[in-house]
Amino acid sequence: MINNILNFEDVSEGMEIPTIEFGPITRQQLVDYASASGDYNKIHYDESFAKKAGLKGCITHGMLSMAITGSFITNWAKRATLKNFKVRFSGITNENDILTIKGRVSKKFVQDNEHLIEIQFQSLTQEKVVIIMGSALILLNSKSTT
Repeated sequence: MINNILNFEDVSEGMEIPTIEFGPITRQQLVDYASASGDYNKIHYDESFAKKAGLKGCITHGMLSMAITGSFITNWAKRATLKNFKVRFSGITNENDILTIKGRVSKKFVQDNEHLIEIQFQSLTQEKVVIIMGSALILLNSKSTT
């Protein structure tokens, strides 16, 4: 990695991406995201409403959890182009959860003169509940073309 820029030559198949922790997720973050997204469903910021709905408390917007996971990828792959980002929600993120996000390079290839990698990733709560699984296709710079 030169100047904090991830190049194609810096990556190998099977390579682990540095794991990050994010959180705990706060009520203020949930309120701020509701305001930014326009999603004012009370399950995200009104604890008594969320409990009446059968939840253990306020839950994080799915798109907020996805954005946190996406930033994990883009922060690692500096100055790269995120060409595809696929996620599958598999659990609920609650207020006060701490997310651990990890991934690995599953494929490295050149196609149509583009230097590409595919990564597989997942986000887990502190209780090891997988809340998001997914993949991303990333276009990287190559030292041979820069």
